[in-house]
Amino acid sequence: MKTVLFYIGMMLALVATSCSKILDTTPQDFISPINYYNTEKELESALAGVYDRLGDNRVYAQGMACYMVFSDEFFMKNQISGINANIVDASTLELNRHWEALYTGIERANMLLDNIDKAQVSEAKRNEIKGQTLFLRAYYYFLLTDEFGAVPLKLQSTKSPEEEPLPGTPIKDIYERIVADMKQAEILVKSVSDYGYNTRITKTTVQGILARVYLTMAGFPLNDASKYAEARSYAEKVMQSGLHDLTPDFSQIYINHVREVFDTKENLWEVEFKGTGQGEIQEAGTIGSYNGITCGIIEIGYGYDYVHATAKLYDAYASGDQRRDWTVAPYRYVTTGQTAVRTNWAADQIYDRSNGKWRREYELVLPRNQNMTGTNWPLLRYADVLLMFAEADNQVNGGPSAAAYNAINMVRRRGYGKNVSTPDTQADAVAGLSKQDFLDLIRNERLRELAFEGIRKHDLVRWGIYPSVMQAQVREYQTNMPAALRDPAIAQAQRVTERAVLFPIPNSELAVNPNIRQNTGW
Repeated sequence: MKTVLFYIGMMLALVATSCSKILDTTPQDFISPINYYNTEKELESALAGVYDRLGDNRVYAQGMACYMVFSDEFFMKNQISGINANIVDASTLELNRHWEALYTGIERANMLLDNIDKAQVSEAKRNEIKGQTLFLRAYYYFLLTDEFGAVPLKLQSTKSPEEEPLPGTPIKDIYERIVADMKQAEILVKSVSDYGYNTRITKTTVQGILARVYLTMAGFPLNDASKYAEARSYAEKVMQSGLHDLTPDFSQIYINHVREVFDTKENLWEVEFKGTGQGEIQEAGTIGSYNGITCGIIEIGYGYDYVHATAKLYDAYASGDQRRDWTVAPYRYVTTGQTAVRTNWAADQIYDRSNGKWRREYELVLPRNQNMTGTNWPLLRYADVLLMFAEADNQVNGGPSAAAYNAINMVRRRGYGKNVSTPDTQADAVAGLSKQDFLDLIRNERLRELAFEGIRKHDLVRWGIYPSVMQAQVREYQTNMPAALRDPAIAQAQRVTERAVLFPIPNSELAVNPNIRQNTGW
């Protein structure tokens, strides 16, 4: 990594970023610490470079929306080779590029933090930028540790290609640094009300992600149950801020993503994609095309026939739950030549159904592109915060309190199209549940609410049940899946064994770092 990061640092190209609300500037061809980081504009440009890696194709533009987060909510239709078939090893290109993208973001953050004090800016502006940078570096380490385990913890920019490469840092130590940096960021960053959009890091974003970090520390692999109290506390901070609420119409959340409309009440943090990648200096993604409703016509909104819902996901919704037919598309476009007809699925065609959350028919930017969209990606929603609070509260109190019930019932009521503040016999959870029964309810509610949002695999891993759940999927596919779809889906799920809880350390790192060890089983 040392040589790679040295040249990243010395030849840092700040290409157009997914954060147009952060930066609108001409790309820089060369950055040297000697003659850069001197003005507010240069700091903002460097900060945009740190944000930029969120929108990489192997991060949230595509990979972390589907083929890097295999779970029990989806399978990749008829995919039998490569990462789309959940076939990975240390040489897998997408895995290597994913690692490199995250460490590029870390190196850019380190360069900015190393040089931020020399800039001629107000202390308030310096703090604002420093807080966002600290958080992003910590978030990239959170992703890396969650996916790869004990990775090198590098906290200063590379000054020379001769620097000794770092060994993997113990996971506990990495998490301690993640928490420390995020807590410092919480003090420094501004409120979402200061921006009016949610692609910058704000105080409640930091608090919500800290709740996620603490829940992760409470689960696998650290299993530090004392962290549940911290998770509860940070989720509660968001809830008490008065800045966030549930959007009344579940479907509107995703229509807003497609239309690039910012809803800062529901969505605490998004990756902003913009345009369609057709000549403009903007960064588009593939949300809605790679993982959307099947369609063969660009003018309607092309959708590759890849990401398909499982019967487990479809059947998780009870009668009256309006989230089901928005999350799991009840129709597809049957294409013949240059025409396509919207056609409903038959009642028994469950496994044929696509992810329906981000529907390209709502795109406003025309003409449409086959692959690229401006659809934003949700990194943290208020519903997630409520469910994290309920989960942590249940653990802290040895069972669910009234506050935990209220949090989960708000999410459920919205799912049934009800007023979130009014008790409802159809939507509300059964009273008097035990600690384990309430945890099971939370696990299923997170499946229903957050399906296809890249969080399910993470949840299954931190709960310590990822391999067992996926092996149960194998049996489900063998028993109930149509023969035409069965074998590829079975093979994808079968590959989730104990070793698959962590990805292999990529060859791109092993080739330059003799001090790092490969993960067990790889």
